[in-house]
Amino acid sequence: MYRQVFIPNDTSLLLQIPAYFIGKKVEVIAFPVEENQIVEEQSNGDKYSWENALKFFRKNSVDFSKIKKWKREDLYE
Repeated sequence: MYRQVFIPNDTSLLLQIPAYFIGKKVEVIAFPVEENQIVEEQSNGDKYSWENALKFFRKNSVDFSKIKKWKREDLYE
């Protein structure tokens, strides 16, 4: 992933991409970013790292070991 945040000085933009993007599908998205959002992401490190994703899923995962096991016959009682 390649990400760069900047303040444009004109309505046109010349985009230079890394060489390893050549021959691959590339998506370009432009949207305004609030200043406090940039500071928050920089202070938290890489927001989209696999470590942060793993922390999120461990925090929000469901523990299926505590769910009572059942049999199909139990449905008809």
